[in-house]
Amino acid sequence: MLRINVYKIIIILPVFLFSNILAGNKKLTEVYVAIYKNIAVSEMRKTGIPASIKLAQGILESDLGRSDLAYKANNHFGIKCGKDWTGNIFYKHDDDLDSSGMVIESCFRAFSSPEESFAAHSDFLTDPSKLSRYGFLFALGSTDYAGWANGLKFSGYASDPTYASKLIRIIENNKLYLYDEPVALPKQNIDVPVMVRNDVIEMDKTYHYVSEVKASDIKYEKAKTSRSTRYNFLKINDLKALYAKGDETAQEIASRTGKDVFEILEFNEGISSPDDVFEQGEIIFLEKKKKSFNDENNGFHTVEGNETMYDISQKYGIRLESLLAKNNLNINVEPLSGEKISLIKNLSKKETPKHRIVEKFESYVDLGGLK
Repeated sequence: MLRINVYKIIIILPVFLFSNILAGNKKLTEVYVAIYKNIAVSEMRKTGIPASIKLAQGILESDLGRSDLAYKANNHFGIKCGKDWTGNIFYKHDDDLDSSGMVIESCFRAFSSPEESFAAHSDFLTDPSKLSRYGFLFALGSTDYAGWANGLKFSGYASDPTYASKLIRIIENNKLYLYDEPVALPKQNIDVPVMVRNDVIEMDKTYHYVSEVKASDIKYEKAKTSRSTRYNFLKINDLKALYAKGDETAQEIASRTGKDVFEILEFNEGISSPDDVFEQGEIIFLEKKKKSFNDENNGFHTVEGNETMYDISQKYGIRLESLLAKNNLNINVEPLSGEKISLIKNLSKKETPKHRIVEKFESYVDLGGLK
């Protein structure tokens, strides 16, 4: 009898502890949102960044304010120093590598308060120097949290391949979308060099990006409607592309876009079968990618973190084989963080970016054809 009771305790205790952990995290999330919802809404009204996205990123990046970076440096968004930062700094291991491929300490910004971190997050995304990277997000509207989540993942804000789905789950589980609202700001025309939606992206005098879409035209859609046949189309390198809704085959996308499935296979590297599945947020090209980037003012890309050549080819709408050839690289290597990748001209041998050798096909682990 005693043995049976012991077994019951052993079985029940982990379940009890797990339930308590979940309940505790739920309470901590409620406290976190209560503390920072006002600054998130305030920043949304200034910049157009959805409050739900800012709160979800803060929750995820800071582990509800419990991470070392958040606790010791008041940095809730993992914002690194960058070359122009002159404030306080905090070092911790992240995803930066040295020349031998070993992980080294990364430099992060340290703030005087968490609220300063929330404002810096807005400044980071609206920085004019990052317009080509994040500018297209501001055409989505402040109520399209699913579009923002997928766009942040595509733009390389974080290296986690499940980053978008994590943000969406946090937002929906905690109803953070209730803090979002349509935003309209004073406007001034500006061109976005890399990616533009069908909407016109505009910017006010303080470099805050807003969409020309009227507040009355903004339709709120939760991510769970993402299996609909309506897509968010975008332009990359003057090529038409779209975000996958998730769990869609190449054949399904071809049918929904009026394309031949073999065109989808031809235009998207790593996809070899009509039955290959695209994950939510993946970029799917509806036209053949080009050999070079078409903006002569943006001839190089600086590698960040663990970006691969495939990631870069997707970001700029360049064929992977062409991008590799321009930089004297082959399929079995990846560039080191901080290296400059040529998007237009062919580099000489001595200009070849520093790189590391990878296992065959490592670069393609996120592609539909090799899942």
